[in-house]
Amino acid sequence: MYGVYYTMLKLEIKIIKGYKYLYLRDKVTVNCKTTTITFYVGRLSKITTDRFVDKLNEFERIKLKTYTDYRLKKLRCAYLDQDQALTLERLRYGYRIFKEVYPDEFKRYEKAVFVHYAQGTTAIEGNTITTRQAEELFEHSITPEGKSLREVYELVNFEELEKFIASYKGDVSERLIKKMHTLIMRNLSVSSSEYRRIQVYIETAEYVPPPPFEIPNQMHELISWYRTNRRKRHPLELAIMLHTKFVTIHPFTDGNGRLGRALLNFVLQQNGYPKLFLDLGHREKYLDAVEEGNEGNYQPIIELLYEVYLEQHRTIYDEIIGKIRSGKSDVFTDNKRVVGEFAKIQGEERIAFIQA
Repeated sequence: MYGVYYTMLKLEIKIIKGYKYLYLRDKVTVNCKTTTITFYVGRLSKITTDRFVDKLNEFERIKLKTYTDYRLKKLRCAYLDQDQALTLERLRYGYRIFKEVYPDEFKRYEKAVFVHYAQGTTAIEGNTITTRQAEELFEHSITPEGKSLREVYELVNFEELEKFIASYKGDVSERLIKKMHTLIMRNLSVSSSEYRRIQVYIETAEYVPPPPFEIPNQMHELISWYRTNRRKRHPLELAIMLHTKFVTIHPFTDGNGRLGRALLNFVLQQNGYPKLFLDLGHREKYLDAVEEGNEGNYQPIIELLYEVYLEQHRTIYDEIIGKIRSGKSDVFTDNKRVVGEFAKIQGEERIAFIQA
């Protein structure tokens, strides 16, 4: 889904009327369509290393613009404006480069995000385990003192869910939703994966979920809506609306909020974006926005989660996209390699000139 793949950046030399001219060449595949980008650097004998690095940085900016232009042509936004959508696509592009250029830092980053996500999504529902305690629980299997077994299970169940999602090859379906519910509610409920058979009410909310007999049909309609919109709507809008429509149905007796947020992140990750996480500090605004969504008004929840999401991953955006836009992308792995290749070519040209 919405894959983006990159082939190796290459140097090409073309001989025209006895002179050698240098080009940069790369391919970017977005949504199964491959675009080849060829960029003229200059006449080989006249290119200095500084000039080559400048051209390399310019090429990175062109690749970024080519990528975002193509993405934005294909994705429809009903709630995000053009600048917000552009920022998200730059973040997605930077997230992929971050993984490639800084693999060790990327792994640490992903671990930290997971801890915040698991701790936050359970804290919103009343779990009192702190972020530090959650980190020790996941990293060293240290059970927090004074916490109930239920609270511990609520956290560790997200490790099992994470493993399952990593190996899952399918898309959103009722079967997936029921499997995710089983994992989230493991050791917490004897009726996991079963749609509720009783009427439920949401504490502090005026909204009343549909009666049990309407749930199967509404869940079928939810999956149909998702499948209709999955290749049209921007993935962040799609993820947030799927989450909100799901919690509006409230199909299970317990675990709906955690599962809704897990679905949100499933869609983001399937589409190449980092996770979004909420913590206790977001709870009131988040629940207020969900209540608006229960009535079919998705603007508040999308605006809130867009701001939260961007702030959470600001480091990636500033580090990667900032380097590209400011002309410092020569530190990237592939770019370092071609700078070395250019230096080698320069050396060979000097030897050939002397021998001539």
